[in-house]
Amino acid sequence: MILTNPYVQTLLLVEGILLFLGLVALLASLRIGLDFDPRQTTPYQYTLNKKSYLVATIIMFILLLKLPLFFFFIWVIDGLSLHVLGAMCGAGIVSATPWGVWMFFVKILTLFLLCAWVLLHRVDLSEPTYPFTRKKFLLFQGLFFVLVVEFLLELAHFLNIPTDAPVACCSVLFDQSTNTSVWYENSVLLGLFFGLYGLLGLLYYLRRPILYGIVALAWMGATLQALIRFFSPYVYELPTHKCPFCLLQSEYYFIGYLLYLLLFLGLLGGVFTLVGALLQRPVKKFWYTLSFTCNTLLVLILSAYPLGYYLRNGVWL
Repeated sequence: MILTNPYVQTLLLVEGILLFLGLVALLASLRIGLDFDPRQTTPYQYTLNKKSYLVATIIMFILLLKLPLFFFFIWVIDGLSLHVLGAMCGAGIVSATPWGVWMFFVKILTLFLLCAWVLLHRVDLSEPTYPFTRKKFLLFQGLFFVLVVEFLLELAHFLNIPTDAPVACCSVLFDQSTNTSVWYENSVLLGLFFGLYGLLGLLYYLRRPILYGIVALAWMGATLQALIRFFSPYVYELPTHKCPFCLLQSEYYFIGYLLYLLLFLGLLGGVFTLVGALLQRPVKKFWYTLSFTCNTLLVLILSAYPLGYYLRNGVWL
């Protein structure tokens, strides 16, 4: 049974502790979201103000642990492939149950929502009237629901991973031989990948935060598809191997961790520009620079693989 794995137990234990801390923050945030009014100077409002700092500290602590915990989760998923029939990497483990893919995407969504909440918190504290205090704690109540869903999906997934029946390997999951969709054509994938990157560069220069954030979201989708369908075979030097999880393995120098970290930071900066604009507050140049710098590094690293392969072999895959 997968739950007997000590790494899975550690992961679920830490996730459970963070969920409990989130519950503590939720209970405290209920009253703040309903009653906080910075215009009043009553002892009750002073108490709520002090409590808001405590709750915000708890939420930021959850985020600080969630970020490294996500990479630990990826490492655990990849390691479980050694104990499940048919799984060659983390792709087989994620697809082993109906909840795996949902769990994976909810985990990513949780990270971005927590980061956006922290940005909202920082903007709120930067103004003497605390204009977003009630809103941010009301929003956390919805965010806590996402944390609960994430934990339940994770628990359901690990409880139901089969150990006595084979699961699909990445070669089957990402087989493109029977897919004739135009969206999987290399010319279309690369056109979207480099075209949206060029558009990001233009919006970075023009400082258009809302458009930059929207294009950053679109570029993430195009990048994931291009990574799986075009660039990953050049990393593996095998035209039929198209898997986003095998990039995390030692045979490929764990390059996937760097690629996904750059993708996350690039999108995070874009999301922060979008959130800042929606809050009608000035967007710091730092978020543009973080996003575009990480995206540029990602483009350079990914482009180096096919170019290097062509220079060594004189052909494309």
